[in-house]
Amino acid sequence: MMPKDAELLRQLMDNMTDNIFFKDLNSRFIMMNKACAQWDGFNSPHDAVGKSDFDLFTPEFAQAAREDELHIFASGQALTCKEEHAEWEDGHMKWISTTKVPLRNPEGKIKGCIGIGRDITALKHKEAELEATSEMLRQSNQQLQLMNEQMAEDLQMAARLQQAFLPQNYPVFLSEQNQSLIDFHYFYESDSAIGGDYCAIHRLDDHRAGLLICDAIGHGVRAALITGIIRALFDNITREPRSAGEFLTSLNHQLYPLLQSEDAFLFATACCLIIDLRSSELSGAIAGHPIPFLIRPEQELVSPLPVDESYLGPALAIHKEFSYDTFSLPLTQGDKVVMVTDGIFEAVNESGEELGMPQLQQILFQHRDLPLKDLFPRIIQSAREHTQQQKLGDDACILGLSLNTLSLEPKHHFIL
Repeated sequence: MMPKDAELLRQLMDNMTDNIFFKDLNSRFIMMNKACAQWDGFNSPHDAVGKSDFDLFTPEFAQAAREDELHIFASGQALTCKEEHAEWEDGHMKWISTTKVPLRNPEGKIKGCIGIGRDITALKHKEAELEATSEMLRQSNQQLQLMNEQMAEDLQMAARLQQAFLPQNYPVFLSEQNQSLIDFHYFYESDSAIGGDYCAIHRLDDHRAGLLICDAIGHGVRAALITGIIRALFDNITREPRSAGEFLTSLNHQLYPLLQSEDAFLFATACCLIIDLRSSELSGAIAGHPIPFLIRPEQELVSPLPVDESYLGPALAIHKEFSYDTFSLPLTQGDKVVMVTDGIFEAVNESGEELGMPQLQQILFQHRDLPLKDLFPRIIQSAREHTQQQKLGDDACILGLSLNTLSLEPKHHFIL
């Protein structure tokens, strides 16, 4: 090796934090870096030249190191990352991970070995601490398992309660001829034990019914809590006659202080519809929610409700003082209105493609003649076929009405 090369090697070695050393066939040190000299207890790397492990460590450790090196000299095979518990003659001990490879002359003949060692004492101490606390960890895991089981039971109870929040029966309006004027139906499926979608159908008076569908931000417990709040407010607000826009305005005003805080930004989309069976007029208001679909089978028409953009308000609990406007349009005999949450049309397949509103509209068109109780399962099945999954990846809710017959009678029988 040229003098300049030797100096470069020395500078490289002395700036390495790992222990680097060279030994001859008698396992005596030829060279080592500063880190190795310090680790072995030498004042200088030069002090180590000619010494062996037998001059530093206990005979047991030195003999084991010598046998490893003899195997390297004889076989030419490297020793890789051997963890060793080094013990000095003065009694102090450290752990080291050692790699040794053959040192060869230009002709390829083995003339010693090169070693690299890394102090892993701190790591071994940490392993010992972990082993010492393993029993504590096992006990903690058992407690955590019990807590998880309790949480699972609580979630199951919450799921049952949430199901109870959904419509348990539908209002029945009968004509003077005892014919059903309107049918209602809903479908609900949460992506997890409890979800953030909600729908409701309420009697407003003897000739009007109110329908509400909403979708809280997020999933799981947080979203379910929001729907629980909306359900309680909905029950309270519907006791007073009001328009759909007034209803959402009141709901928004009461939700805002409950959902907005410095460390959270929560909101919910919603659509409220009111059907008046005296006039066959449908009125409604929308808060950041998808526009419902209108289905007219006899005209072979399926389209979003013709609602001007000026009636589309922001989601609930975003603007405290926002006033939602009410739109209205007439319905005809045989009309169906279908409300959905975004978990239906945002269902994604393996390629990342959403089902989409146009495809959902096409599905409704293909099955436009079906009654709602048969139509809704077809929608869900089509979404599952798109995703090739049983679960859609989000909460899903569908709510709708079907106007069976028109009546100009001033009064209708109402059965709840």
